[in-house]
Amino acid sequence: MQPYRIPSLNWLRVFDAAARHQSFASAGRELNMSAAAVSQQILALETYLMKPLFVRSANRVRLTMEGNEFLPTVQVSLRTIEAKTASLFPRKDVERISLVASQLMAMSWLPRRLGAFERRHPSVRIDLIIEDMQRHTEPDLAIRFDHGMSTLSHPGWLMGITHVVVGNLPDVENIVNANEIADYRLLDVRSHAVGWNTLLTRYPGMIDKPGLIVESVDTTPLALIMVKESHALALVPWPASQNLVHALGLGVCKAIPAIAGLGNYYIEQFTGHGARPIIDRFCEDLRNMEQNPA
Repeated sequence: MQPYRIPSLNWLRVFDAAARHQSFASAGRELNMSAAAVSQQILALETYLMKPLFVRSANRVRLTMEGNEFLPTVQVSLRTIEAKTASLFPRKDVERISLVASQLMAMSWLPRRLGAFERRHPSVRIDLIIEDMQRHTEPDLAIRFDHGMSTLSHPGWLMGITHVVVGNLPDVENIVNANEIADYRLLDVRSHAVGWNTLLTRYPGMIDKPGLIVESVDTTPLALIMVKESHALALVPWPASQNLVHALGLGVCKAIPAIAGLGNYYIEQFTGHGARPIIDRFCEDLRNMEQNPA
């Protein structure tokens, strides 16, 4: 028994466009074809499958039941082919920049900035790699955090940080003084040099207050998710965590002043790939977006 042959890829591409637009003319404009050519390709596919895929009318077309059932498989298959082709055989007119960053930066501060840069530079794609993930080649750039680095000691300085108290909006809006912090679980991130003990020493008697609960967690994103789902507060770096805080619907407690952080974020460039003007432009854009946030 011979295997069932797959229809022409071009037929499937035309079918996908016609189904999305529900118009042969609009599909033709997308594919740089005439409406008549689209109709011919669809007819060839229908003849091959021996089933009608569209119901035609004067001004539009709509999918038949068989067409509706066939479309998701066609779309998933085409997108899979496109994605794998782009990753294995990147087009020469697309310039890629590989960037390593911490989990927090990758989840919070970076996505909006990377999206804005790619919109301004449509031929550039940023490949974001989580720090400590296994990789086979040296990246172009990395965003690092150094507890001891000052603004003057590294040419790639990106931003300093402060630490702010974050909680669910009703909670932080109801806190009017530091004594009320003791009513919540306080979440510390193990890797942070500044924690709740640093903050609580500002307020005499707070650190020894009965019932005070301070718990350690591994990462800032985990702390924020735990805050979202419980009666807790977290002390987190700002502005590095800003976008994630907002995305989770959390807020900053304005009644508790921020604490200056120890250290700074900086951009490290690797020279193994040679000098590339687009990388310098990208680094400059990141610094400008930090100094002039949207």
